[in-house]
Amino acid sequence: MNAFVILHYRAIDSTITCTECIKKLLGENHVVIVDNASPDDTGRMLQKKYGNDPNVTVLLNGENAGFARGNNLGVRWAWENLHPEFTVVLNNDVEIEQADFSLRISEIYLEHPFDVLGPDILSVFSGIHQSPKSLHRCTLESTRKKLEYVKRSQNPILMLLSSGEKWNPAFWRQVQRYNRAKQKIDSSVPAEGVILHGSCVIFSARYLTDHPEPFFCKTFMYYEMEILDWLCRREGRVIRYDPSITVKHYQYVASKMEYRSIVKRSKFVAACLQDSLEAAEEMMISVTRHDAEHKIHSCAVAE
Repeated sequence: MNAFVILHYRAIDSTITCTECIKKLLGENHVVIVDNASPDDTGRMLQKKYGNDPNVTVLLNGENAGFARGNNLGVRWAWENLHPEFTVVLNNDVEIEQADFSLRISEIYLEHPFDVLGPDILSVFSGIHQSPKSLHRCTLESTRKKLEYVKRSQNPILMLLSSGEKWNPAFWRQVQRYNRAKQKIDSSVPAEGVILHGSCVIFSARYLTDHPEPFFCKTFMYYEMEILDWLCRREGRVIRYDPSITVKHYQYVASKMEYRSIVKRSKFVAACLQDSLEAAEEMMISVTRHDAEHKIHSCAVAE
């Protein structure tokens, strides 16, 4: 059986569409909706709607815990109560059109055993293929470099210019396409050791056995997949991208409902990203230091 974890916040129509889409998939599938303390009571609406559905569970989180901790709540519940073979974590603005999506995951695992798997993700807004997110591994150096860039970009003038791009959807679409083209990523080719896009990511049972809460819990939103890449590489885990499974991604649904102002939304994104990068930097330094001390201790004991 496969579990599908959907993080919900306010955008109830998107969550229902996503849930109903999953219910049509072949195989044994169970949907776990995590309401991240939506202020409009849509979490309870979903609980009422699916209260008698044996294939859907709605969890009401007592706080808006963000992406990592909100999804961790759903993944752990699914792992402890459903014991799934695979757990798919997806945004509520993701649509799955392949009826045999769940069956294909199993087929991929039989041929290429993985810890984390990512599908081809097509952005409906821009038309770009969003995964792999990057071919370059996450490092402490790349995290620090991005952190410095984000700090500089929060200059009020730069923030206004960046927001101005988004006032014009056609222009913003071209900006995204241009930036993606510069990466020179061929999304039609399977790959391993890449950073996946977080709007849809799949965990195997062998990974959740050791990590029932797979996302680093000290971020609210953004940079989760880079951190996951760093942690998986440290443990020698397999991250795989496979374009034989595909999804559509309708972007910005929840954030548009929360922040009607593009400027405010840009400030929110920048602040969350900076917090995530600072948390990632601190974690990487701490873990690296711990690993070094453990290695020294092990060598001393061996001698």
